[in-house]
This record gives sequence, C-alpha cells and structure tokens, in this order.
Amino acid sequence: MRITAASGDPAVVRLLANHPFVDVSGEGPPEGMVFAQGPWGRQVFVGRSDVEQRGILEIMDNNPLVCADAMSVPSAGATLAMIALGPLAAGGLIAESPTIVTTEPTEEAEIDALMEPLGWLEGSYVHVESQPTGSVAAATVMVAIHTPDDLDDIDELYEERYVRTFYVRRDETSEWDVGLVAGKPYALYRLRIAPDEGTSLLTIRVIADREGKCGAAQVVHAMNVMAGFEESLGIP
Repeated sequence: MRITAASGDPAVVRLLANHPFVDVSGEGPPEGMVFAQGPWGRQVFVGRSDVEQRGILEIMDNNPLVCADAMSVPSAGATLAMIALGPLAAGGLIAESPTIVTTEPTEEAEIDALMEPLGWLEGSYVHVESQPTGSVAAATVMVAIHTPDDLDDIDELYEERYVRTFYVRRDETSEWDVGLVAGKPYALYRLRIAPDEGTSLLTIRVIADREGKCGAAQVVHAMNVMAGFEESLGIP
C-alpha cells in the first residue's frame, strides 16, 4: 500500500523521495513528518515528551507503533543519550544519575521523560560542549552502575538491544573519529568500564550523523515501523 507523506525538513524529504512506497505531497512540519495511509493521518514528531509513544526504536516495544496515531523520536542529543543509557535503564543497572556531555543542545527534561518508562526516575545531568564535528553529533556518557556478578552481562545488555538492529552498531577497534559515521544512517557506540565492588563507572561514547540516526534517517525509520514497511526502505 502506498502512502502520502510530507515534511519541512529537506533531509527527510530527500529520503522520502527515494522510498518505493511513498508519494511526497503537501506541506509538512519543520521537523519530523506527517503521513497518511488512506484516510488515516499519522505523524512522527521530534523531541516531544508529551507523546505516549516516544523513544529510540531499538529500546521501545515497537508493536504499539503499528496502531499509533503518532510517535516521537528524540532530538539529536537525547538520541545519543538513549543509545548509551537505554539498555542500562531497562536492565536496572543504573546506580546514580548519569552525566551526559554532548555537542548538541539537549534538555535534561527530555532525557528524563525518555528514561522514566524504562524505570529510571532519578534524572540526569547534561553538559553541552560545542565542538567542530561537521555533520556529526557526539556524546560521552558517564554513569555509575551496580556491578554485575559477571561483567559480560553488560555486553549482553547492549547486544540484546542492538546486535540485530540496522542503525546502532558497536565499534571497539577503529580509531574513534567522526568520519566513521559522517553521511551514514547509523550510530556507533563504544564502552569502557572501570570495575569496582558494589558500583562501577561505565563510560559510553556515541557518535551519529545529524541527518542519520540523529535526524532524518531515524524519522523515516519510525515511519517504516509504523506503516509496516521493511525498516530500511528509503534509507541508504
């Protein structure tokens, strides 16, 4: 079934124009997109905390999205934070409020609203440090976690969420550089742990293109899930 979609974001429009089941028509919102399946009007928002279905798709239960009128993907900085923290929050490992250092303007309230459904209610701290990273958004997240009996359990938490996904990948071996994701639709993350008894310090680095996982690619990915399409359609 073909759908009609519109967006005021040129990057989203470019991806929609490459989608085999989308006709681009009409005026859309400056961020995100609207689309119609027959008479059913639907929307993908960006950075909205008042939308019930919200988050990154790799952490959410995607089944309700098929019937939802709307969902909201996070803003760029919150996307990076959720890639880093989502598996830990869902696994109940976070011990203290995390600190997020990011290149992107990010509201603590947005991250807190995304973490709440995952069971973390104690907030977070955000520090914005603008850097010349070109098209790439970056974040370093530092969080005290409850030390598991087996440190491999941390890797398993992330693998459970990301190993079968298209758009979040782990990279522990490359020289860490924005060129790894510039112009790409996926994010990369890297884990470093300083183990200790009781609590350990976990540092997570995340990078993604602002038009990739931090932007247009994530919006179109959300539309694909909502509309029942293959997740990668229209996304190079």
